[in-house]
Amino acid sequence: MRRLKAGSPEQVVWRARLVLGCLALIAVCFQHAPGLIVPDRRLELTAGPEGFLSRALHLWDPHSGFGQLQTDAYGYLFPLGPFHWLLTTLSVPEWVTQRLWWSLVLCVAFLGLWKLSNVLQYGVPWTRLAVAMLYALAPFAFEELPVEAWAMALAPWVLLPLVSPRARSGWSRASWSAVAFALIGGADPVASAAVLAVPAIWLVVRLRVRLAAVWFGLVIAAALWWLIPLLMVLRYGGTPPTPRWIPIAGIVVGVPLALAAAHYLRRLTNLSVGRGVHRRVVPVVATCLAVAAALPVLIIRPDGAFAAIPAHWKDAAHWLDGQTAAGSVLVVSSSTEPLAALTGRPVAPLTNDLRRRFDSAVGEPSLRQDLTRDGVRYVVVRNDLVEDTPAAAIHESLADAGIGRVVYFGPAGVTRLPYPVVEIYDVGATTPGRLIPRSRLVAVDGTADDVPAVVTALGGAGAAVLSGDAKDGLEGLPLISTGGEQAARQPSAVVLRNAQVGRSACLHVGTQSLCGRDQEKRSTEPSGLSRSVQLPQAATYHLRGTALPQDGEALERLVSVPGAITASASSRAVSAPEGRPNAAVDRDNGTGWLAAPDDPSPSLTLTLPAARDVQGLRFRAHPLLNGSRPAAVALSFDAGAPVKATVDADGFVRFGRRHARTITIGFTATKPLQDARTSSVGVSEVEVLGADELRKAVDPQRRVPAYCGNGPTVRIDDVPLRTQIAATLQDLLRRRPVAFSLCGQGSTVPLRSGLHRVDVQANGGVVPVETTLVKAGFGDVSVSPVQGVDVWRPSAAELTAEVPTTDGPSVLAVAQNYNDGWTAYDGSGHKLTPVRIGGWQQGWVLPAGPEQVVTARFAPDRTYRAGLLLGLVTMLGVVVVALFFPRRMIGRSTR
Repeated sequence: MRRLKAGSPEQVVWRARLVLGCLALIAVCFQHAPGLIVPDRRLELTAGPEGFLSRALHLWDPHSGFGQLQTDAYGYLFPLGPFHWLLTTLSVPEWVTQRLWWSLVLCVAFLGLWKLSNVLQYGVPWTRLAVAMLYALAPFAFEELPVEAWAMALAPWVLLPLVSPRARSGWSRASWSAVAFALIGGADPVASAAVLAVPAIWLVVRLRVRLAAVWFGLVIAAALWWLIPLLMVLRYGGTPPTPRWIPIAGIVVGVPLALAAAHYLRRLTNLSVGRGVHRRVVPVVATCLAVAAALPVLIIRPDGAFAAIPAHWKDAAHWLDGQTAAGSVLVVSSSTEPLAALTGRPVAPLTNDLRRRFDSAVGEPSLRQDLTRDGVRYVVVRNDLVEDTPAAAIHESLADAGIGRVVYFGPAGVTRLPYPVVEIYDVGATTPGRLIPRSRLVAVDGTADDVPAVVTALGGAGAAVLSGDAKDGLEGLPLISTGGEQAARQPSAVVLRNAQVGRSACLHVGTQSLCGRDQEKRSTEPSGLSRSVQLPQAATYHLRGTALPQDGEALERLVSVPGAITASASSRAVSAPEGRPNAAVDRDNGTGWLAAPDDPSPSLTLTLPAARDVQGLRFRAHPLLNGSRPAAVALSFDAGAPVKATVDADGFVRFGRRHARTITIGFTATKPLQDARTSSVGVSEVEVLGADELRKAVDPQRRVPAYCGNGPTVRIDDVPLRTQIAATLQDLLRRRPVAFSLCGQGSTVPLRSGLHRVDVQANGGVVPVETTLVKAGFGDVSVSPVQGVDVWRPSAAELTAEVPTTDGPSVLAVAQNYNDGWTAYDGSGHKLTPVRIGGWQQGWVLPAGPEQVVTARFAPDRTYRAGLLLGLVTMLGVVVVALFFPRRMIGRSTR
């Protein structure tokens, strides 16, 4: 195996080939989805690198996730971030910036492996070139050039100075290897560390102990700028992104495999020539492999690629940034991008509790209260993605909670209804901070997801901490149990709830029902609540709760209208009352009957209160009714022989006068929907010509008959108790929460000490989803209200709150995630005791006192920024050593 001589014509030729190889790789990059931006781990690199890099200079990021520790942003401070920032500043198109970065990655990998194989004399020039090309293209096999590809590209350069045949000092070798390692950055710490595996093995095998020690020290010095931030993130509870192990494995084995390939390709060539195969066959096959590796990159369009961030997202971000009202933005979606990369306003995540509530389509005022407590001012609904939660469910939840849309942007989205792509809803006045009197606090024996339901069940005017957080001045708070067979002390209340109440098959847009089997989601407890409750002492409790309408005959009996036409059907598509057969004769065009999709002979039977002379029918169908329209029918009067008839363009079916009480309508032919889709037959209304006054509407404001026992059935230790609900028919038809409470001889329940079995089961057309046992006398005392507090942020790691006068101990809560690193001081300079509110919010215990200014700071931020500065100094020190330390050793070579 030979090395090319410097300056020889052959070397000039191969250098030209290297240039052509780089140009080919650049061409591959620019021909891969040209004009499109390929989604990456960090959209901010192309959408807003300046803001992204400025936030990366602080350990605490108040912009996302209700405030959180940086995860990996510090790792992009060099070189990825500055590269994208510079080209963005120069107004280079975003997709071109991305392709230029790709080109740099591939060319660095290509040239690095070529030089390494040439130095180690593995293979011959053509095998080195072919393998280097394959090595450069290999990251595309993992995904759309992941961030780990940059580490893989520089892996040969980290090893190269250590194995160079030139006479160099150990310091020179180690420092240049460390410089190459510094260029990797810390975007993926595991990938960066993986690069060190091969050089470390080489040093160990060669027994270069002193060189290994110097090299390891310089590598640490070169990486200190991201190692210190990484340790700070881990120290304060942060979680770096999950490593992608396949690319990381490629980093570890990529260089050895490539070098082995270069060597064995040469041997394969010699072997094939010795057996009579032309010497160019193997090179041609290797070239074909390189071309084959590039073809998928050129042909396949990556998923999610886009030409540019749509203007409607930029307009939405501009509108949000132009609003002066305080508060964060909640994006009701599985992804907050691209809005999080474009807006300067804090973007809140969709918590598990909020996700379940939007998914259920059960909106109530408590949803608005919860958003206000979380410091959310605006809710952004995006309709450009296909989500698990139907768009109509989200809109219904917001509408029922009284949260209205204020502005929208973009064309119609991909949802069933033509909602604009971006809609912004205003929750109403909110403040980033709250002053909570101690008397308004309770301790919840449960999880953070239980807290909103507990606060709502107790009236919604207070706040809660988890029982494990009730310390350091908050001992002795009233305990609220969420059920269970253990209790540390006597609970002042017990709140039992169904965490997943399911979703009806019929959703609502205004007065219109949208029904479909695909929208239905089963409740985890469809029959009610069954729990065990442990009481250390005997006590007397009041019982109340919340129920939801339950699909079935009991509910439909409640919404029936006496003296009206009734309907029955061969089948029905949904069990919700909006899709019941009687919906076809309720004078409400917003409801309608749909036959089951698997019904081979759908039919609808109308029954009049008494026989009448009828002379025709008219079928009406709302445009949003998800059913095919009747085209031909077979009519049977009082179980007589069927008569075939055609439905005209206006929906009429006319026939001679018939005296009948029942009319059976068999649907024999249908017309597809307006978009040519076919589905089961459906009608919104059937008018009966000659007796149409007998179609009677349901009065939505009519109240459910009030009597003791019309609510859920309650059994405590097998002792039955009766309840009563108060609701309107509209509440039942729109699946709104209804309240129930004990009735009859006693409104309280005396319970002895010990374990109790509480069963609250469905009855009367409603199913309980929450039940509260409140100890007699608890909550009867008048207490000070919770007050809003304005919060200012001088920087990402500082905040200031102006706290009003307090008559007693209170808690200052800030709508951001709790972290031990935050320290606060009152107006006198005394350090305040931190406390976690609601299982996640940052808070501090305040003693009684006059109006004052509370200042807080994320103390680790100073160490973080000092670490960045120290790392910069040490990295520059490594560069200085590499540039100015004598390259040649006096005496023998280190190799």
